Amino acid sequence: MTDTSLPRVLCVDDEPNVLAAIARNLFDVFDVVTAHSGEAGLDAIRSGKPFAVILSDMRMPGMDGATFLSRAREASPDSVRILLTGQADVESSIAAINKGAIFRYLCKPCPKEDLIATLNDAVRQYRLVCAEKELLATTLSASVKTLTEILAMVAPWAFQRAAFAQSCVRHALPKLGWHDEWLYTLAASLSQIGCVGIPADIVQADAAQRKLTVEEEKLLHEHPDVAGRLVEQIPRLELVAAIIRHQAKEPPADAPLEVVRGSQLLRAALELERHAARGWSLERPWDILRAARPALPEYLIKALSDFRSNGEGVRSARIRELMPGWVVDEDIRTTNGLMVLTKGHELTDTAISALQRLLAANAVEEPIRVRGLPGKSSL
Repeated sequence: MTDTSLPRVLCVDDEPNVLAAIARNLFDVFDVVTAHSGEAGLDAIRSGKPFAVILSDMRMPGMDGATFLSRAREASPDSVRILLTGQADVESSIAAINKGAIFRYLCKPCPKEDLIATLNDAVRQYRLVCAEKELLATTLSASVKTLTEILAMVAPWAFQRAAFAQSCVRHALPKLGWHDEWLYTLAASLSQIGCVGIPADIVQADAAQRKLTVEEEKLLHEHPDVAGRLVEQIPRLELVAAIIRHQAKEPPADAPLEVVRGSQLLRAALELERHAARGWSLERPWDILRAARPALPEYLIKALSDFRSNGEGVRSARIRELMPGWVVDEDIRTTNGLMVLTKGHELTDTAISALQRLLAANAVEEPIRVRGLPGKSSL
């Protein structure tokens, strides 16, 4: 019986005897899966749990090791890649290193001890990568959430726009199947932070269909760059900053894949937000997105084709009924007019406790309008 607690290793080689020998040598140390070709290896990557390590022969018919590892990197970017080959061909080895970003290069025949030692090093590297991703997805996300809550207090209209964009992005990501989803959700949540300091009437002029002055146009045009400069100062958020910077324009041809598709998704989300801000229907989001210029990729339009306005699923709730993950669907103010929470604010335990204290002091009124957030507790 396979020990599912063992690190998963995918071994790809067109020689059955080699695969059998590797499986024999590794069976009690790793959870080994074998594949007889590059295509079969890609099928294994797509169909099961993630592999910590992918080990591939270089010379195989059809798809060689360099090509396979390159495609494996796209399908499972966190997996650590190792090339095992009997070739003494420097050129092909360099191709494998460059195209597949391999961790280590081993020559056949490779002693069992060396192979196991290399795989253990690769597993440690995989765990480091996963630990860093966990840090980014939790600790860093929590810090960014604090920034967005400040944005909600300083510029409620900008927060509402970012909240709408984040709702669109969260709606699309499960269909897109992209890795590192946190990149795109953080980009949406911070996309309007450059609007701090811009008067609300300028940002909302488009919704009111008011013509802007040259100076007002300049302020609006510059806010993505301002946001990008602010966000890029935060460690590990360089890609997020680049996505934000290109939210209203095409990124350069040599931009990383995450920036290209992330900026396009953010631009699509903001197209829908502008449409909704004008009070227009979102019954046919695909028509709105197909009219966008520059043109948006069809696969993104399809991912957002069933997105509906945040008005759906709205209900009134008393403060004692509120749950973390619900979203406020109206501005909440104190009885003397002070803003407490803005429309689009995702409720947290802290926010709910604050509302409960204000209610006890008769400083806020209930019920309030709330709605569910995709992926959160349902109403």
